[in-house]
Amino acid sequence: MEVKITKSEIPIIWIDTSIINHMTMWKFKLNKLDGDLEEKISKLYNAIYTNTRKGKLICPLAEQDEEIWVERDKWFDVIRKLSLSIKTKAPLDIEHNQLKYFMKAYVNGDTTVTLKYTDAFYSDPVHELKDILKSPVFIDIKRNIPFGKEYQKNLKKSIYQAMEEQRKKNVEANVTFDQQIREEYIGELQALFILQRQFMSGQFKDDNDQLNATCGAINLNEQLVLWESLTGKAMDYKGLIGFYKSVHHKSMPFSNISCNLYACIMTAKQPIRSGDVMDIKHASTFLPFSNMYITDRAISAFLKKRGFDKLYNTTVCYLGDTSVINDFFSKL
Repeated sequence: MEVKITKSEIPIIWIDTSIINHMTMWKFKLNKLDGDLEEKISKLYNAIYTNTRKGKLICPLAEQDEEIWVERDKWFDVIRKLSLSIKTKAPLDIEHNQLKYFMKAYVNGDTTVTLKYTDAFYSDPVHELKDILKSPVFIDIKRNIPFGKEYQKNLKKSIYQAMEEQRKKNVEANVTFDQQIREEYIGELQALFILQRQFMSGQFKDDNDQLNATCGAINLNEQLVLWESLTGKAMDYKGLIGFYKSVHHKSMPFSNISCNLYACIMTAKQPIRSGDVMDIKHASTFLPFSNMYITDRAISAFLKKRGFDKLYNTTVCYLGDTSVINDFFSKL
C-alpha cells in the first residue's frame, strides 16, 4: 500500500503545546525560564514570527489550545502572532477525511492513496497567508474550551486512569508491542461499539458519561453512513470491521501513527504521562502534512525510530535539536 502526500509550496511548521506555553511565559514574563531554554524559545519565536510575515512559513493553530485552562488570552496572543490566525481542521474532521479516501481505495481495490496538505485545512493556507499579508489587519483567534473546562479536565482524568490501569495489566502480562499494536488497529472501532451500546441502553453515570456515549454513537453512525455511500450496504458492521482489519486502514496516516504510539505507551514500563494522549492526537493528525514537526524529546525519538519522518517526508525534532531547527530556517 503506497501513501503519497503532496506538501505545501510554503513550508508548514507545527509546534508542541508546551513550546507555546514557554513562549507565553517568556513573552509575558509569567515565569523565569533558565538561560538555555529562554534562548531557544526566544530564537524559535522570532524565527517563526519573521518568516510568516515574509510569506515563507505557515505556523497554524492546530488544536494545541485544548488543554490551556489558564492565561488563555495571553496564550492566544502568542499563537495569533505566529499563525496570523491560520488554523487547521478539527482532528476528527481530518481523520474522517482520511477514512473516506482509504475506504474508497479499499472498496475499489486501489493500492495507492494520494493526500494533500489542504486535507488538513478548511481553506488553502497558502492562499490565506498571501491574502492576510496584503491586509494590515489580522483577525484575532479566541476559542472557548469545548464543553467547558471541567468537562475537559474530567475527561482527561478518566481517560488517563483507564489507560494507566490497562498499561499496568499489560506489563504484568508481558504484552509485547507487536501484540498490542494489533489490538490498537481495531481498538477505536471496538470503543465506538461500546459507546453505541451504552447510548442505546440509556444508562449513564452522569451528564459527561451521556455526552461521551452520544458523541461515540454519532461518530460510529457517520462511519457507517460513509461505508454505505461507498458499498450500498446499510448498517454493514461486518464490512466496517473488515476495513479496520485491512492494510488500507493500517496504512492510513492517522491510524498508522496513533496505533504505533498507543502500542508504545501501553506496553512501556514507565507510567503514561498526562500529556501523552494529546501528543498522540496531534502527531497522528498533523505530522504527515507538516514540513517540520517539533514535539517533545520522547515522542520525537519514537517517531524517528519507527521511520515516520522518512515515510511522510517530515523533519521531526524536539526543541533541543538546535542544529536541525537552524538548518530548517536557513533554507527558507
